[in-house]
Amino acid sequence: MTTVRIRSITPLPLRLTTDYSTMTCFVVRVETDEGLVGWGESCDCFGISHPAVLAAIVDDVYGPALVGVALDEARVALERVRTATRRTLGDQFGAAQSRSAIAIALRDLEGKAAGRSISGMLGRVKDSVRVYAGNSHFLETREAGAHLELLAPLLDRGVSIVKLRIGLDWRNALRVLADLRAELPETVEITVDGSEFFSVAESIEIAARLGALGVGWFEEPVPAGRLGAIKRVVESSPVPVAYGEHFFAAEYALDALEITGLSVVQPDASICGGVDEARSMARAALGRGARVVVHLHGGPVTVAANAHVAASVEGVEVLEYPFHLSPMLERVAPAAGFGVSSIADGRLAVPSGPGLGIEVDESVIDEAHRAWKEQSA
Repeated sequence: MTTVRIRSITPLPLRLTTDYSTMTCFVVRVETDEGLVGWGESCDCFGISHPAVLAAIVDDVYGPALVGVALDEARVALERVRTATRRTLGDQFGAAQSRSAIAIALRDLEGKAAGRSISGMLGRVKDSVRVYAGNSHFLETREAGAHLELLAPLLDRGVSIVKLRIGLDWRNALRVLADLRAELPETVEITVDGSEFFSVAESIEIAARLGALGVGWFEEPVPAGRLGAIKRVVESSPVPVAYGEHFFAAEYALDALEITGLSVVQPDASICGGVDEARSMARAALGRGARVVVHLHGGPVTVAANAHVAASVEGVEVLEYPFHLSPMLERVAPAAGFGVSSIADGRLAVPSGPGLGIEVDESVIDEAHRAWKEQSA
């Protein structure tokens, strides 16, 4: 039997326009010596991802260690590189994000080689996943009616959880939130993202006000690395506290669960090390009684990867859907079914084709890569 080997790993920083802003993205294209192509992506997260840095890590660290390796040994080889470089490169932020993109691409290739979807290989337990509306517009930037207009297309399609962001003008944001709570149906759960903006004292005061509004969870009020500060917020908060998009492996989530007592965990395959690591994080959290809601902010490769995570772990109830990215999702992968119009009864279908189960338009990828290079020149 012929051994399939990795022939090339190409990092592709991208510049894409959404209906929210022009943003950078980062994908990798991994090709085997038989011409099979797998795609991976790293989360952008509004400036956390630095595409040139991620590309350099892929070119200088992971790529040389994987090119020529057999496909069925590549994920093990990738983990060996992580272990070998933890004390020099580290294994968080850029190191983890670039590794995540490659790990997703390898799983995509494995699925394509086997003719099965990623979740099908891992034990698919659902064919669609409930989504929640991830809104990147800060509450204080507009009044409740304007936010309701933004959310209306999602609510009309059965979405019943919405996430709203509060910025530094948090008192005004909470005023708008109270008005919006009064306008939304009682069946719609509101959650709030703090974007790591706040001190412990501010977070405790904000959490108290969120409790009065019946908020479902308060996401990242203080920086994710400050476990002692998170613990103090958790102990005082009347609402569940959520973290996860800055947990760069399951072990970081385990530390946070045990030290802080947080009760909502948000794995993301494009940040924490790929589909397998995100599944490990989800299972660890569920085993400790936490609610698991999958984080997502990226292109269609990220959507597909995280959908397969949710589809292959029993108890993972919901996937973030950043609706402002819908035009970009439809442009990069037109047939994937990831646009707002594809949501039915609050759920998004999980791709069933081989690997990730989606086809990206390489001409769009090439155009976005040229746009990034021109902007960076």
